[in-house]
Amino acid sequence: MKSTSELLLNDALKKVVDAISRHERNEKAPLSIHALTQVKKELEEMIRVMNPKVYMPAYPRFIIDWPGEDILIKELVHIAALYEKIRKN
Repeated sequence: MKSTSELLLNDALKKVVDAISRHERNEKAPLSIHALTQVKKELEEMIRVMNPKVYMPAYPRFIIDWPGEDILIKELVHIAALYEKIRKN
C-alpha cells in the first residue's frame, strides 16, 4: 500500500507532466518547460528514494519566487516541505 506522501508525490508528478504537455502544445502553463522538466526529475527521485535524509529536492528554492502566482507552484513547495518531514527507520 502506498503512503499518503507517495500518493501526493505521484499526484504532483501527474500535474507537472500535464503542465509540460500544455507547454508543448503552446498552451498557457505555469513555470517554464525547463523548470518543469527539472521538477519532474526531482519528483521521480523523491518517489524512488522516499527518504529526505538520502535525497532532498532543490526545486523549491528555484520556483518559490517565480513571477506570477500559480497553485501548482504553491503545491510543489508544500509537497517538498511535507517530504522533508518523512521519517525513515
